[in-house]
Amino acid sequence: MLSRDKGMLVIFAAIIVIIMVIIATPFVYKSYKEVFNPNKDSDGDGVPDSQDAFPHNPKEWKDSDHDGIGDNEDPDNDNDGILNENDYLPYNDAGIKIYIDDIRVKDFLVGRQKTGKIFVKIYVDDELIATIPNEPYEIEIDKDINVNWSAPTINVKDDVAYHKVKIELYYYDFFNIKRLLDINGNDNSRDDKGRVLEINYYIGNTIGNYLTFANDGSNDNNIFPNEKDAYISGKIVTVDASLR
Repeated sequence: MLSRDKGMLVIFAAIIVIIMVIIATPFVYKSYKEVFNPNKDSDGDGVPDSQDAFPHNPKEWKDSDHDGIGDNEDPDNDNDGILNENDYLPYNDAGIKIYIDDIRVKDFLVGRQKTGKIFVKIYVDDELIATIPNEPYEIEIDKDINVNWSAPTINVKDDVAYHKVKIELYYYDFFNIKRLLDINGNDNSRDDKGRVLEINYYIGNTIGNYLTFANDGSNDNNIFPNEKDAYISGKIVTVDASLR
């Protein structure tokens, strides 16, 4: 009889232990998640606390401009003074970077010399942003040259979709006077406007938006003796001006 009572006591104790384990398991699991789970999400918004700028606010998780106001509530997410609704790049400060890749001077510049000295001036919205290179570049005549030049990043207005990029290619004549090379094959006028390249660039809505360009001044079929033609190619890219 004693043995039977002891067996019942063991069974009863085992049942008590099982019940306690069942009751305690959710609390242990919750504690485990809170202490050991690397993907803890306190506000349940689907973004782990480690990546959530507002871990206790289910309506906010990102603060792009670090001003303490979440992107969903912030009317100016990049803090550039332009409201998101008017900003073509609401999460970045809009900038433009211009690259000159290849140049081919198609006419002799000084007599029959096989080389000539050139340089480029670049304007954005009528503002001179770069003269490159720092010293005139000596280039072989009638040969494709990969110059691989780039202008500094220029900050542009974020609420303006199109920006005017103007490129002028100069050479030095026999008297060391700088003159424009014709890189605009779409305009055969004899004045300076017919020699420079103007591009109406759309900045787009994302960093990395770009436009490639290539133009040959000889395509306008001008045969004026004082006009020297050249080919130029490159790229315009939308960048984040705050990272320059």
